[in-house]
Amino acid sequence: ILYGRNSAVSGHYILGYGLEPGQADEHHTRDPKTLLVWHANYHPDGGQCFFPETKKPFVVPLALPGDDVKPEDFVCFHFSGHKGLYIHPNVWHEGALGISGEQRFFDKQGAVHARISVDFVREFNCLLEVSLKQFSPV
Repeated sequence: ILYGRNSAVSGHYILGYGLEPGQADEHHTRDPKTLLVWHANYHPDGGQCFFPETKKPFVVPLALPGDDVKPEDFVCFHFSGHKGLYIHPNVWHEGALGISGEQRFFDKQGAVHARISVDFVREFNCLLEVSLKQFSPV
């Protein structure tokens, strides 16, 4: 289970799973081969940045703006962990997803923190699958 904590909004929540949710184990130490993401959102009133504090590789699923987003609209981008990213307002995304061990990110959002969300399970009866096989952790 991949947990996230967002200090900007005092949030602590599940970002995704390394296995189907019913088989997921939060006490394992294996690096995942796949991430299954249940949710994404965008912020209409401001952007968001993620900068890795632990300098480890991470991925971020992103999709172009628009209210009719579908799972197949998402493209997953890989980052080496030496630079961060800024996500413009209205760009669909999930948080920065660590691919190896525990990771920390400096996270900054606009002042309003408004968000529009998509729940892949409820709206599309699926999880967004992010393959990590092509990314080798450093």
